[in-house]
Amino acid sequence: MNDVAVDVVDLSLNGARVIGEARFAPGSEHELEFQWNEMAVTLAVSVVRCTLFSFAKAPGEKSLYQTGLRIRETIGKSDRALRELIASYVIRALEEQKANARGLPPLGPYAYVEGKGDRFRRCELVDGKWRRSETTRPDQPENGFTVSADIRPYYVDLLCETYQMADETGRRLTQTLAQLSISKAEGIPTRRYLP
Repeated sequence: MNDVAVDVVDLSLNGARVIGEARFAPGSEHELEFQWNEMAVTLAVSVVRCTLFSFAKAPGEKSLYQTGLRIRETIGKSDRALRELIASYVIRALEEQKANARGLPPLGPYAYVEGKGDRFRRCELVDGKWRRSETTRPDQPENGFTVSADIRPYYVDLLCETYQMADETGRRLTQTLAQLSISKAEGIPTRRYLP
C-alpha cells in the first residue's frame, strides 16, 4: 500500500483490513496492490480507521498497526480477480462444511489453531463487573480466567457470560477451557477452515 508492505487479513467487495508497520491517517486515500493466482489486483482505497495492533516488544522491533479500508474503485481487471478470490474462499469453506457434515476426517493439520501466541487477555470478575486487561502472564486468576489475546472478543464475551452464570464446578470448567486455549501443546487436526 503506497510502497509500504502490509498483510491483507480481511477482504470483501467493499473493504479490507490490513496490518503493517506504517500508520495511515483516517480519510487519506491510497492504492492497495497485491497478487492472487498470478493476477494483479489494484484497488483505490480510503482509510476508515487505523489502530495500534501490537506494541514492539524489543529494541529494533516495530509496532504494528491495523488499518480498515473502504474500497472506492477497482482498477483494470481487479474487480474480476477480487470476485474470484472471494469465491474461492467461500467455496472452500462450504466444501469443508459438507465434509464435516458427512463425518469425513481431516486430511492433516491444516487448520489454523488460535491462541498459541505470547499475549493473553485476563478477565477478572470484581464486585460483579468484569475487569479485562492485556498481559504476558498465562496464569489463571482466582475469580475469572485468562485466554489468548488472539481469541475473538465475541468468544471472550461468551466465556464471561458463561462464567458469571455458572456454579463453582462450571467456573472451574470455564477456567480449564481457558487454560486449554493458551496451551502450547498441539492438538489433533480438525476439519475447520478459516480464510
